[in-house]
Amino acid sequence: MAVRIDTLRCTGCGACVPVCPVGALEVIDMKCRVGEGCTSCGQCLDTCQWRAITLEDEPAKNGGAKEKGQGGV
Repeated sequence: MAVRIDTLRCTGCGACVPVCPVGALEVIDMKCRVGEGCTSCGQCLDTCQWRAITLEDEPAKNGGAKEKGQGGV
């Protein structure tokens, strides 16, 4: 499983950042980014009112986190 951010939907509001239990989310240039250390726990999914965060079956190359919408991480 991999947490993915759809950068076309993400507004950079940051609502997901404080709910991540491992501190793997941050907002950079008004877009959420999933950093190393993401465990794909899914805690962030329901906090995004724009539905920009998904949990997908395909593992990402960078340890469990990948972005989509603008060509990856």
